[in-house]
Amino acid sequence: MSTRPRSWTYAAAIILLAAAYWGAARLSLLLAIPPGYATAVWPASGIALAALLMLGVRAWPGVLIGSLAANLGVESSLLVSALIAAGSSLQAVVAATVVRRLVGVPYRFESAVQVVKFFAAVMLCSTIAPSFALASLAPTHALPASDLLRNWWTWWQGDACGMLLAAPLVLSWRAGSSVAWNSRKLLEAAALVAILAVAGDFAFTADLGRTFILVPLLVWVAFRFGQREVTTAVAVVCAMALWYTLQRQIGPFASHPLNEVLVLLLLFIGTMVFTGLVLSAVLSQLERAMLAVRRRAEGLVVESERRFRLMVESVVDYAIFMLDADGRVASWNAGAERILGYQADEVLGEPLDRFYQAQDAEGGKPRRELHLAASEGRFEDEGWRVRKDGTVFRAHVVVTAVRDDDGALLGFAKVTRDLTERTRVEAELIRAKVAAEKASEAKSQFLANMSHELRTPLNSMLILARLLADNQASNLNAKQVQFAQTIYASGMDLLSLINDLLDLAKIESGAVTSVNVGAARLDEMAAELERSFRQLAHERGLQFAITIDPSVPATVRTDIARVRQILKNLLANAFKFTKQGGVNLRIAPDAAGWVSFSVTDTGIGIPADKQQVIFEAFQQADGTTSRHYGGTGLGLSISRELTRLLGGEIHLVSEEGRGSTFTLRLPVAPRTAA
Repeated sequence: MSTRPRSWTYAAAIILLAAAYWGAARLSLLLAIPPGYATAVWPASGIALAALLMLGVRAWPGVLIGSLAANLGVESSLLVSALIAAGSSLQAVVAATVVRRLVGVPYRFESAVQVVKFFAAVMLCSTIAPSFALASLAPTHALPASDLLRNWWTWWQGDACGMLLAAPLVLSWRAGSSVAWNSRKLLEAAALVAILAVAGDFAFTADLGRTFILVPLLVWVAFRFGQREVTTAVAVVCAMALWYTLQRQIGPFASHPLNEVLVLLLLFIGTMVFTGLVLSAVLSQLERAMLAVRRRAEGLVVESERRFRLMVESVVDYAIFMLDADGRVASWNAGAERILGYQADEVLGEPLDRFYQAQDAEGGKPRRELHLAASEGRFEDEGWRVRKDGTVFRAHVVVTAVRDDDGALLGFAKVTRDLTERTRVEAELIRAKVAAEKASEAKSQFLANMSHELRTPLNSMLILARLLADNQASNLNAKQVQFAQTIYASGMDLLSLINDLLDLAKIESGAVTSVNVGAARLDEMAAELERSFRQLAHERGLQFAITIDPSVPATVRTDIARVRQILKNLLANAFKFTKQGGVNLRIAPDAAGWVSFSVTDTGIGIPADKQQVIFEAFQQADGTTSRHYGGTGLGLSISRELTRLLGGEIHLVSEEGRGSTFTLRLPVAPRTAA
């Protein structure tokens, strides 16, 4: 239970918050537009939101003091500065209250829905401070209405971007890292930082299209690190975008009017933050679900092992007793007392029949067993036996004839083992198997749900970008339409990347374990591939041909959809890495019962030491994780796993600078149908 903090602790928290707000505000004012109040990013608002989420809204005086001190350095009027500080404080209190109500304190976002709610709350609440500020500045500054509106827009953008960037960053650092750091992880992080710096310089010193190069790096951070590292990487990328645009005045945004620059920066920062947080939240949710499945499976295994151990330990607990030559009880041990329920004085001298069901005893079963034991030396049986209280149980019985040195029959040794526990354990194992199968089905359903949840917000963004690009109202100029088209194209690329990642995750997790085998015509598949790639070949000035050897069977039994997916990946890669010459697909018979599909190009080729690396996720034909040629680096990894499902193989023959040949070998009738 939380307790009310001491007064000195509270005062120290207020002072630290005020100092942090003032320091962040002073740095941000270096980027302010005239007359010096509004900036493109205002991290002080994010610091205020994070502080009030962690400390509670009662820490608002720290925001008020920090804002007042920062504004007094710009505005000579104490009243105006106080009104601006009041608006900033009210905004922080309202935003913290709304975020707490919608998602709690998001030290780590648990799902994409939480990210969407956080974005909506920030976008709405960040209108409070600019409205207060402009209401106080308008009477004292002779600014045209357009300048006031521009200041309001910039102020709102600065507060919104500041909350989106700084609040998750502060909260995630407060929560700590979920990564198990070791020397290899540190080396990977150092490599990522270096690549991010180079990629940022490359992206922000050219046109808008290059900014997409940063998305795969963000995906890398989300997959390999935690949410703290994602928020840090996003903050670094956005800081670079602001620096290059507003200070160095170069890059994809700097060559446009100021209002367009701010719109583009807002779209870029919002997209990067949203993408990073959604990816990390979904991956975190997937990891938690998989961990729950593993724990449940491990629990079932542990329980089954416990029951099996009990069964094994009970092997020493037998009913062991002796019978005379006439089949009457001659001795009785403690195990027999426990299993059959009789005391020794109750059964000594009694016939064996009393331990059998009435129908078995009347049918002469006990005598037949003793006769077989006497003639063969040993008799073994499993059947129903009766306890003293009349209950029946399943028993494993071994009867051994006991003879003297001359071979005369002295009697019989009978060992009875109660199989009740074993029967119960077998039933438990069956139930555990059914539960494990249901858990596997739940995992597959989870992957399908995640696919839908991840695509839904992205599809909304794509629809809006498409509407802007269509410009049906004709209220956008050519440059703005071009920007919207670029955003739409980048979003489609991101959607393709997400589809590839989900396909790979499903395959590697075992969610995709079956193939849909059926009769398929190769000529129809070839015609479809011809239609799909003919226009691309024409646009790039490349030759393209598909040939089918006459000796190939017209119809084969396979999962033609999987085969088509693999060949489309191979052909797309061939066109991507080929600048001149051509691409060919040849379908020919291979070994007995096999067909080969060979995709040959005249492209850049692959060095010998890189020819295995390219089949790993996020690797490309140049053997690196760079995006010089575009794409996700997942196509070959997915193709390899699908080929394994089909029972086939993929082989590569390549020479650097002279092209490559990928050969898909498949059995005419797949060896694996499940």
